Amino acid sequence: MRSWFDSHRRQAIVGGFAFLFVGAIVGGYWLAQKLEPKPKKPIYARIEDIPGLPQYTELEPGQKVATIEEKPRPKPEPQVAAAASSEQQQTWRRNAVPFRDLASKPLIAIVIDDVGLDRPHSKRAWELPGPLTMSFLPYAKDLREQAKAARARGQELMLHLPMEPGGHADPGPNALLVSLNDNELKHRVTVALDSFDGYVGVNNHMGSRFTAYRPGMETVLRQFKARGLLFLDSRTTPSTVADQVAQELGVPSVARNVFLDDEETVDAVRRKLAETEAVARRQGFAVAIGHPHEATIQALAEWLPGVASKGFALAPLSAVLRKRNGWD
Repeated sequence: MRSWFDSHRRQAIVGGFAFLFVGAIVGGYWLAQKLEPKPKKPIYARIEDIPGLPQYTELEPGQKVATIEEKPRPKPEPQVAAAASSEQQQTWRRNAVPFRDLASKPLIAIVIDDVGLDRPHSKRAWELPGPLTMSFLPYAKDLREQAKAARARGQELMLHLPMEPGGHADPGPNALLVSLNDNELKHRVTVALDSFDGYVGVNNHMGSRFTAYRPGMETVLRQFKARGLLFLDSRTTPSTVADQVAQELGVPSVARNVFLDDEETVDAVRRKLAETEAVARRQGFAVAIGHPHEATIQALAEWLPGVASKGFALAPLSAVLRKRNGWD
């Protein structure tokens, strides 16, 4: 080896330097990886701050939705009315929270949408004194467990089905879109309907574009009818045809009167609750939709204990549906 080194001294020196150079780079990189502090996982103060989650609202930014009172509905054809109330199609009745007295007081149904995504606020919402109606998003985690917990507190359950809005807000995964063909619509509805059980019906999450699209709503509502479910039109657009199509197809339906929290302050929610009372006095019932926001939960916690003393009956949505349609 010594004789070889003597005869190849230059090559050996160059090779040694090259080895040391490559080794220094590899070793330095490895050492830097070991010594570099690992970044901490970000901590988010609000559910809305987490990247990738859908926008946590029914409405698009800046959108306001007016309070709407019922117009007299035309009496359905006898065969349609029979189909809507037949014993074979009463899943909504079997899953309903029992409620007997439909006539003595105006009824108020409070529906809380977007339940299940923000778990701490959702839990606080279903622990409010009821009966309230909790509408769960089908892509919430541990959905069946959450729904079971809410039902155990005496709250009625609904499925909050994502539908395409008119603007750029994200309705969430597997939303119903006007661009989908019938087979894909049916598939997405089936997946959502199978996400949990024990609910009385469905209402739309967003959907200002889809609920104005008659062909799509006909396809979707026929699936609700086949399962014996009721439908609540959230009325996120004045152009909605959802409630009208439901009536035509014989799907038990009712529509939202008041949005409680398109402005997320306690005072604004209080004003909307006062509007809800006024609507209930005039038409005998009212359906108000809110969300598990801090302001909404706080305002409801203050308002709920005094409902009966004001001459109203807090009712699950199914009871308002029965009163609206004259069903005992």
